[in-house]
Amino acid sequence: MKVLILTDAHKKVMSEDEADTIQQVKAVKKALLKLGHTVEVAEFSMNLILTGRRIEKSGCDLVFNLVENLASSHLLHLVPLLCETLSIPCSGGSSYTLSVTGDKVVAKKSLRLASLPTPLWVERGINYDSFLNVPLLVKPIAQEASVGITDASLRTFGDVEQLGSFLCEHPDTFIEQYIDGKEFNISILPGGRVLPVCEMRFVDYPSDKPKIVGYEAKWDEDSFSYQHTQRSYAFKKEDEALVSELEQLTKKVYGLFGGSGYARVDFRVDEHQKPYILEMNSNPCITPDSGFIAAAAQAGLSYPEVIEQLIRR
Repeated sequence: MKVLILTDAHKKVMSEDEADTIQQVKAVKKALLKLGHTVEVAEFSMNLILTGRRIEKSGCDLVFNLVENLASSHLLHLVPLLCETLSIPCSGGSSYTLSVTGDKVVAKKSLRLASLPTPLWVERGINYDSFLNVPLLVKPIAQEASVGITDASLRTFGDVEQLGSFLCEHPDTFIEQYIDGKEFNISILPGGRVLPVCEMRFVDYPSDKPKIVGYEAKWDEDSFSYQHTQRSYAFKKEDEALVSELEQLTKKVYGLFGGSGYARVDFRVDEHQKPYILEMNSNPCITPDSGFIAAAAQAGLSYPEVIEQLIRR
């Protein structure tokens, strides 16, 4: 099979998450070559006519979508949409899946309409009173990789005017109820196979430090958050019911958002063992040291075996 890896245009100066995409391209290309495929790499351009020509000129049988660093996740659906228009298979989530999950508020509304548990969030102009003087998380509406999420994202608002003013001044954010408890994520292979449940453990966190998987915890290797946020796949017998519930919710979320490609669903679980769906991340990071690949390894899959499954769609 001839595979065209489509990825972001290179920048001279890159953030940690942007540089990580380059590592993904290298790892995926190496795995595809090992599997016996022919591989070409091309840069995605917002000039879709130009990008379409690049895809067609390559003569590829499949586009491996590693475009991750556009200005907004609102735009990420353009890659599979272009491939769908050209009738060329594309790895990962469909245009529908990326369109819905690329907008965190649209995704949360979909979860609520499907009666799936997700933290409450502040809807502009509606019932601000119930969100006063309680812990809240401020998040970007359309960013991936925990971009824009720091310890300062956890905050409280003392009055309606303060909360309303913040929302008006930050139209690219939404404010969500903070679930104080544990964090889990579950990865999914194309076709809906659920990989082993992962708990993100906040080891030796000071009592005043927010227990969240923010940008530092994912990307800043020198930070306390990165070094003390650890993956665990070991659960006690009394956790079996919770693990089973998380797996079932993951399947429902995956189906709700189109059931396409590979993905990761993130959860918080409160002190009463009640799970809350934070989001579904379609096309999560697949570097060899990523959480998705770690979960696949727990299921006995090597890196090339994972990549082979991703191109089978």
